[in-house]
Amino acid sequence: MSSACAAYDLESVAVAQSLGINLVTNDKEVLAAFPETAVSPADFVS
Repeated sequence: MSSACAAYDLESVAVAQSLGINLVTNDKEVLAAFPETAVSPADFVS
């Protein structure tokens, strides 16, 4: 995993990926760096 995201963000992404679930976040850096895992709350509820 390589990005400009904070370590705690990367840990959250790694947990979501290992569980095979989406990570719901408003963090624009995480959303841009991990579009296959991260989803915005608005997209999650629609």
